Amino acid sequence: MKAIGIDIDKKRAICFAVEINSQGDVKNITGKQKFIEVKEDQNNSEIRTFLKEIQNYFNLINPDRIAILTRQTKGRFSASPYSFKLEGLIQCYNKIEIEFISPQTITAFYKKNEITLDFDNKYQENAMRLANYILLS
Repeated sequence: MKAIGIDIDKKRAICFAVEINSQGDVKNITGKQKFIEVKEDQNNSEIRTFLKEIQNYFNLINPDRIAILTRQTKGRFSASPYSFKLEGLIQCYNKIEIEFISPQTITAFYKKNEITLDFDNKYQENAMRLANYILLS
């Protein structure tokens, strides 16, 4: 089984892909594509390029599950409107349903379970935790 966790941070979608084998070992299969970024959200070609790149990445990994880490929509710590545009583009992927998982669910899971995966960059941690969660839950 394969899973992709996505953490949307400002203008980029940070992706982390994992796979579990028949022995129960979880492996990082993210590859070189650590994140996909849009510099200018009002540039149609950049938006189309983002959509094409994210869908190509999903097709390359061929995951069984894909999840996005939810963000606050209101209040002082609400996410930027830009990030919700990226979220909508990710949801356009029509081969499997995109799930949404709250940070509180992830935190509760890791109070009872430990992380055994390595990641290359600190900014990948939330996406890695999400991918590992959806793979093991």
